[in-house]
Amino acid sequence: MSDRQFDTSRRNVLLGMGTIGLASAGAGLGTTAYFSDTESFSGNTLQAGTFDLRVRYDGQYNAPGEPLFGQTSGIIDGVNSTQAGQVVGEVDFGFAVDDLKPGDTGIAEFCFQIDDNPGYVTFGGTVTEDAENGYTEPEPSTAAGGDTNSPGDADGEGELLDALFVDVSYSNGNYSDGGLIEYVPGTVKGELFSGTLREFFAGEHLFDYDPTTVVADPIPGSDDGFVEPCLLFEFEVPTSVGNEIQTDSLGFSIDFLAVQARHNVVRSSDVDTGFVDVAPSVNQSGSYGDGGENFASKTMTARARYGGVNTYEVATGTSNPGGDTQNVDWGPILGNPVEFAFTYDANAATGTFELDGGAVVSSVAGVSAPAGRIGIQTKADEATVAVDDVTLSVDGTTVSFVGPDGVTAMDDDVVGDRTFEYLVLETAAADLANGFVLSGEVTITVQGNYPGNDEGLALDIVVE
Repeated sequence: MSDRQFDTSRRNVLLGMGTIGLASAGAGLGTTAYFSDTESFSGNTLQAGTFDLRVRYDGQYNAPGEPLFGQTSGIIDGVNSTQAGQVVGEVDFGFAVDDLKPGDTGIAEFCFQIDDNPGYVTFGGTVTEDAENGYTEPEPSTAAGGDTNSPGDADGEGELLDALFVDVSYSNGNYSDGGLIEYVPGTVKGELFSGTLREFFAGEHLFDYDPTTVVADPIPGSDDGFVEPCLLFEFEVPTSVGNEIQTDSLGFSIDFLAVQARHNVVRSSDVDTGFVDVAPSVNQSGSYGDGGENFASKTMTARARYGGVNTYEVATGTSNPGGDTQNVDWGPILGNPVEFAFTYDANAATGTFELDGGAVVSSVAGVSAPAGRIGIQTKADEATVAVDDVTLSVDGTTVSFVGPDGVTAMDDDVVGDRTFEYLVLETAAADLANGFVLSGEVTITVQGNYPGNDEGLALDIVVE
């Protein structure tokens, strides 16, 4: 259909009719014919695709044959759900254990099928019930005795959220086929998460169809059944847990969310303690210790730091921090959130770092195309450097991150003993090659005994 706009009025229409009448009179009587032909582009149909997540589960509590989910297996699929091979419709699925004891264990394997478009799956959980349910004789009634309620509220929350330990891993589906647990080659137990149930519920997690690569891959669309790898949940109540869990009850849900992959960029992020650099050996020689994130290379860098003699410095570079440098007095903005943005212009091959809404700008030219991830690291010595609300736009599209969007380094102990914390955005060369904008807020505060050493406080951005 043409987008041409037609502007008509009664005057326009009447004039047109008059013109036609004059033309007919001039042609005289009879019939006028012209060669003509018509062809049609007529085989046009539009049909929306399908996007339906199905989840298969297999579970075991303590011993083979002892069901974790009321049934040992089932498929969660709305009104088409099944349990033990029988159609049960849309019901609430879950496990029910009414005699939990220290030393108990459980296994649950979840496998996915998305019909029929590829999609990303994220998962997490929600606590629906957490109750102390009074006390039995042995259970401690004070915080000093092991009860998290203080001063021992029999109607308060229980201790199961902290007593249950969970490992979430990638498995190859062998357990669901009746075999032993087998992790995906190249991965380990707890690859996705390892910690208490409370810690698991505190975050959102991204499933990676190919966990052997850095960037998370979507689950391919399929109408042929469930794909591998699967998600494996292993939980236990350690024998070190004591009487504090007696009579406690806990209710929760594990939720899976699928979103289409097309037109979506979904990546994971993570925070840790250490230093982002090209190799652990560099970290060690720089007195940063052997912890940290090992980037294969540095394409470009930016920094805002305290360095030199009473200078607050902003700089950009192509390898180690450096390049075009601009000193800035940060005095007025200490203690307040300050916007920052780091932009890579692929056409101009430049990297530009802006601080304080563009009041301070540093740019470096001759930048090669990025090859991988982005690291944001914070350093503090008797200070706090907090980065929040990190966002990334790649080639005009906002990236959705599953994981934290900020990182904080805080130090308040020994002068000269710095703290290093970093946030890694698990991007790839394909995400960044056409240009990107990384933005966020940084809040820097210093204590009265801040030593003023080089790199005593810093915000660094490192692009692999």
